[in-house]
Amino acid sequence: MAGTNTTVRTVVRSGTNIYVGGEFSSVGNVVARNVAQWDGTSWSSLGTGAANGANGPVYALVVAGSDLYVGGRFTQAGGISARSVAKWNGTSWSGLGAGIDSNSSQPSRVQALAMLGPDLYVGGNFTLAGSVSANSVAKWDGNAWSGLGSGLNNGVSGSIPDVDALAVIGTNLYVGGSFNAAGGVAASRIAKWDGSTWSALGSGIGTLTNGGVWALLPVGTDLYVGGGFTVAGGVTVDCLAKWNGSNWSRVGGAGFANGNSNGIVTGLAFVGTELYISGAFSQSAGAVASYMARWDGTTWRGVGTGLSGDFSAVAYAVLAVGNEVYVGGKFITAGGRRADNIARWDGNAWNSLAPNTPIANGLDGIVFSLAVTSNNTVYAGGLFQQAGGIAAEGIARWNGSGWSSLTSGVFSGGMQVRAIAVAGNDVYVGGIFYNVGAVPANYVAKWNGSSWSSLGSGASNGVNGFVYALAVIGSDVYVGGGFTQAGGNPASYIAKWSGTSWSSLGQGSANGVGIGSPFAAAVQALAVVGPDLYVGGYFNRAGATTVSNIARWNGTTWSGVGSGVNGSVLALAVAGPTVYAGGYFNQAGGAPANQVARWDGTTWSSLGTGPANGLTSPGYVQALAVAGSDLYVGGYFNQAGGAATQNLAKWNGSSWSSLGTGANNAVYALAALGSQLYAGGAFTAVGDENKVLNSFGIYDPSSPTAATGAALPAAVSLCPNPASEQVTFSLPPTDKPRRVQLLDVRGQLLREVHLAAGAPSVKLPVSGLPTGVYLLRCGQSTQRLMVP
Repeated sequence: MAGTNTTVRTVVRSGTNIYVGGEFSSVGNVVARNVAQWDGTSWSSLGTGAANGANGPVYALVVAGSDLYVGGRFTQAGGISARSVAKWNGTSWSGLGAGIDSNSSQPSRVQALAMLGPDLYVGGNFTLAGSVSANSVAKWDGNAWSGLGSGLNNGVSGSIPDVDALAVIGTNLYVGGSFNAAGGVAASRIAKWDGSTWSALGSGIGTLTNGGVWALLPVGTDLYVGGGFTVAGGVTVDCLAKWNGSNWSRVGGAGFANGNSNGIVTGLAFVGTELYISGAFSQSAGAVASYMARWDGTTWRGVGTGLSGDFSAVAYAVLAVGNEVYVGGKFITAGGRRADNIARWDGNAWNSLAPNTPIANGLDGIVFSLAVTSNNTVYAGGLFQQAGGIAAEGIARWNGSGWSSLTSGVFSGGMQVRAIAVAGNDVYVGGIFYNVGAVPANYVAKWNGSSWSSLGSGASNGVNGFVYALAVIGSDVYVGGGFTQAGGNPASYIAKWSGTSWSSLGQGSANGVGIGSPFAAAVQALAVVGPDLYVGGYFNRAGATTVSNIARWNGTTWSGVGSGVNGSVLALAVAGPTVYAGGYFNQAGGAPANQVARWDGTTWSSLGTGPANGLTSPGYVQALAVAGSDLYVGGYFNQAGGAATQNLAKWNGSSWSSLGTGANNAVYALAALGSQLYAGGAFTAVGDENKVLNSFGIYDPSSPTAATGAALPAAVSLCPNPASEQVTFSLPPTDKPRRVQLLDVRGQLLREVHLAAGAPSVKLPVSGLPTGVYLLRCGQSTQRLMVP
């Protein structure tokens, strides 16, 4: 991907570097937790491994000399404690005292930062700065926290007081957000702090029913204000106004989406005499302006063809650097070019912030489905537009060494492939789409190796709702999902395509055909055992038969699968006559079975017993694959059979084990061939983040890799291992003291000790830790520790 895999909230500059913060886990081809650096050529994280970035969203950044201050909603930065605010000095992270907190159930967050002299001001939603009372705004002087005001006159107040923007003019701090008083003085959504006293800016922003300040920009002695308001100091405005120190005035007409009052302005920047605004709008005073607009003092214009994305697109932040403008937000393209949430306008054209070398690793979006052929070709489907740096819309093919597209693909305006089935030379895909290239195809289509075609034509083309599952029996293709018609005829959530026509499964029942429920229903998984089709999802009827979320179709009639399971079935896999079911449930056939169970044709059974049965809740199974006698399980979980895992696990018929360090986010698809397991999902790296995997990874237990844990030098060791009381970590001695950290498999820091200069080993207590797998780390050396 060119930029980040999800939203950018803030953009700042330090020298030749651009820093972005937001809610992302990777950028370019780099794992980066919510904050990253662009040096003009390549992306880099702030820190390495599990100690990079912040463990929660970043909403604000500000630069002071060589230091970068970071604000958001997090508890750690670089693996150390830092509550909602932290500092990066270019090489390491540090907290600011006890940080920002709240003495209520409302989570604390920092949404704005500003420097005034040597002091850092923070704004957001909180009640404590360090141990000092501070109502949504506070000051850090480099050593201690203080509030702005005292007692009841401290900070801002309102029903849910928020500070969303800060700006400095001279020695004054301007504060914008959602509040009705500052320091006990009536102040509608904007106020000034002069170092000792609060004051309002006239009658302020908004009315009782509209308002909100989200951006402040000082220019000389003037203050430009953006937000979601239509009134400033009694003057009618359009989400944008100017305060000259005494009076409010209108700045053109901006921010309204299609002329309606649901547009907002979230970012402001001047380039020369031209004002750039960003936000969520599609028009500016009648001019087409997709999320970005510029005002030259007389006329509003768009910024090229602007930005584009799905229905939730927005441009949150804009930054002027010389004659250029950087914008961050939630969008896919800028000026028609792929940008991925961060882009640069050079005054004439849009440019992405893409590394100089193509990103060859994985996909630039989520993988929902995988299918593998006998010649080791893997088809991946999902919500993406690139595979290995090449255009591949919604579906791509991996041949063992590189990616290729299936010509025009199926991606269009946020649509996606959720299911793939391979039959000979034909590849069937289902999901959420209406066409493949120029070919109309409603939710399901076929690729014959050279071209796409629909399943049916005209009004009989495809189905009328989402497709989540596909299976092939002989020349018949079975389709499951959330639809009620196939080929224009009734077909409840499941249908069959014969190659020439559609049909439902079951006829003439008073209860209808196919799958049903008094409430919402859907088919999520299909599997074939001989002539029988197993169907999983969430439903309580198959034909006229009462079932519980799983059923069997023998080509003529429906039947239950024992008494079924007591929750959703999201995945099915077959090993001979055995059917494995995974999903979100805790009983199968009336017996305990946590998220995964086995049906032998007659009886349900769990995978493991007692506490070692299945997956520990909360968690769910989204994908299953069988290789030999092993069952691979993917989803979102951190324990399987009591063993610590990270979204991937293996059942060998008698016990559970992890797959290396797993994946650092949800696994939605699995496919196995020989000794290799292919995984797809929403992950960006292996579990300990020592290897980048953009939504697609290959696990081979016969080949030692970074994913499975490469052997460390003999001089690095743990003893004993497993350990229940204390462990000795031995390393080659150095002339400097070092930190030894104990982390869980998600990278969270649990304990830390110091290894003295010249010392060859250190003892670390592990008593009291839950049973599982942990990581002991010192610099670049990492060892896996088992706690029984």
